[in-house]
Amino acid sequence: MKQLLLLMLVIFAGCGESEEETQKRIKLETQRQVEQETLKRIKEKLKSSGTFTDEDAEYLSQRYASELFHISDLTSITNKQAEILSKVKSIRLNGLTSLTDEQAKSLGKANGLYLDGLTSITDEQTKSLANVEILVLSGLPTITDKQVEILSKVKTLNLSGLTSLTDKQAKDLSKVQWLELRGMESITEPQAESLSKVKDLY
Repeated sequence: MKQLLLLMLVIFAGCGESEEETQKRIKLETQRQVEQETLKRIKEKLKSSGTFTDEDAEYLSQRYASELFHISDLTSITNKQAEILSKVKSIRLNGLTSLTDEQAKSLGKANGLYLDGLTSITDEQTKSLANVEILVLSGLPTITDKQVEILSKVKTLNLSGLTSLTDKQAKDLSKVQWLELRGMESITEPQAESLSKVKDLY
């Protein structure tokens, strides 16, 4: 990398740039290369082990504060890492298959949360996750009436793993603005009537 930067110095100097401009350009290029190498290292670790360090979580939460989608290979997370990642506005954690109540509480601070890999959640976790505006739980094969009632305050909700609903669940889900139920195999007339109230239903 040093050789590349020296070459850049010669090129930019030859183009008539001032030394200050050249140094600024080289600094930006150095930062870009460091970021690329750091992200590459984190991705390789995730792919091989499904984990990363607290320092990696901190780096990603700062570098991708608006949306973080580079960590789909993450299969396990610590409570501390969940707290760190909660700073990200929208985060995709589709590799996780389970959460602790504390992790759900932390991640519930995000604006958008994608948890396609979860196959079950507790009532306590549901309460925490219901605080986000966009919630994807498309891996859940079943859900209780109580959990649906809690999640009904989420603006955008994806429960495409469900194949059936109770009438009460359909009634509660009618309060959701954007709802995805792509896995439904059949619905009753009362359920259809309730779901017809959803502004955007898929």
